[in-house]
Amino acid sequence: MSDSAKRIEIVIAGGNYAGFNALHHLYTVLLAAPSPANVHITLVDRRDGFVHFIGITRGLTEPEFGEKLWVPYSETPWISHPQITVKQATVSQITATAVHLADGSTLSFDYLIIALGQSRFAPIGVASTTHQEFVAELAEAHENIKKADNVVVVGGGAVGIEMAADVKADFPSKQVSLVHSRALPIPGPFKDEFRKEVVRILEEDIGVNVVLGDRTLNQLPQSTQPGMAETTSTAFVNTPVQLTSGKTLPADWAIFCLGTQSKLPLISLDASVITPNGIAVKPTLQVDHEELGHIFAVGDICARDEVKLAGVAMYGAYIAAHNISRSVLGVGKYEESEPNPSKLLLLMGKDHWAFQMGDEIWDKERTRQYVHDDMGLEVCVAGLSLRATPAHTPLET
Repeated sequence: MSDSAKRIEIVIAGGNYAGFNALHHLYTVLLAAPSPANVHITLVDRRDGFVHFIGITRGLTEPEFGEKLWVPYSETPWISHPQITVKQATVSQITATAVHLADGSTLSFDYLIIALGQSRFAPIGVASTTHQEFVAELAEAHENIKKADNVVVVGGGAVGIEMAADVKADFPSKQVSLVHSRALPIPGPFKDEFRKEVVRILEEDIGVNVVLGDRTLNQLPQSTQPGMAETTSTAFVNTPVQLTSGKTLPADWAIFCLGTQSKLPLISLDASVITPNGIAVKPTLQVDHEELGHIFAVGDICARDEVKLAGVAMYGAYIAAHNISRSVLGVGKYEESEPNPSKLLLLMGKDHWAFQMGDEIWDKERTRQYVHDDMGLEVCVAGLSLRATPAHTPLET
């Protein structure tokens, strides 16, 4: 092995579905080989573990389940490889040549994968940086939910729907209301037939009071740190929810699930690649600029016209990792990512779900194959090799 100063430096900014999957595939191609490539890979993550966000709403209503959603990196055997560094830190700025961290340190790179995602307000977004903190955060939210007779969820996107359903399913005696500003819930390229069926399930099968076409007058706190919405909670106790219609919903516990906060303010690249929807990328997931081909953007932060999902982020990470590997090894042409069909699987409590794939709405029995008791946790743990060491996977030529 040549001197470490001459190694190719690969940095992954952000962990979880996109960032950790990028690390996983870089490892299987470049480092698990009989003769490891002369690279060093640094993963920057402000947390000390992977969080399965798909299960977070149920984690708040069932903290024993919620504790399992955090898988510490210390349980992942292969990331102790001498050519891998996992740095627990917060990204403060990304330029064309370096990743700057909040602790004042800087990581230079030959290749970069930006996988910062988007920030959600706590407790849906996870403020914790360790598993111990996460457990305490879940316990506090759960205690507030358990004490409440009246629960109000504001925001009829996927997270708000699953939050309301999980509370009502686990605490059927509580009065649970879901408030959404439009005539039907669920933004995005989905059919009204699908939206109406979701409303029917919530109201008739689960017992949630769905309030549509009305919005809250409550003032929400604003995150003061760019891209760090998770450090600010939008869950409140004993705070009635006032609506534009003049109605007031009593709320012993209210949670506002009103979207995400962009992390684009952290990105200092050419202005032409920064769009309102994210970082512009080529089909190869390289940043769409002739001088920035060494930088890739994957997951929620890239400006691709697709529904932002964990699986989509993981697929993009796979493409980016393979293309960097091809460049390092000098093997073949870059791969291009295929368009991902719009899809959405809503898990409403343990017994109800709805799924639209492309233009097709699947029935309940057909959808069952994608419904797991652990909300896909073990599927992700296995797919990311979080608790096992994956074998070498040669690139196809």
